[in-house]
Amino acid sequence: MSDSVNTETLEMLKEIIGDDLKEILNNFIETSPETLEQLKRAIKAKNAEDLRLHADTIKGSSANIGATKLPDLSFILETKGKDNVTSNLEAEVIEVEEELKGVISFLKSYVERI
Repeated sequence: MSDSVNTETLEMLKEIIGDDLKEILNNFIETSPETLEQLKRAIKAKNAEDLRLHADTIKGSSANIGATKLPDLSFILETKGKDNVTSNLEAEVIEVEEELKGVISFLKSYVERI
């Protein structure tokens, strides 16, 4: 069991999706760090709409693969973007970044086992 990912959700997805789950998880592992970087660039550029978009992307993709905390953390940043807030978000970004690292780490080991 992982704190970052609901393994029951992954097992259910494996039953439904089969071998394609590995490709989906690898895609998340590969693309999520770049999405996070785009989110950071949006904050730096004070682009609230891009902040909202990239936070929503992380929220949705992480929820789809069974991440437990990352969707809620991303939703906070998505809401900030909707509210046109692009300042003083360092703590929120660090939380998302740290949680994303945990999710990716877990998924890498999970993918090796399936």
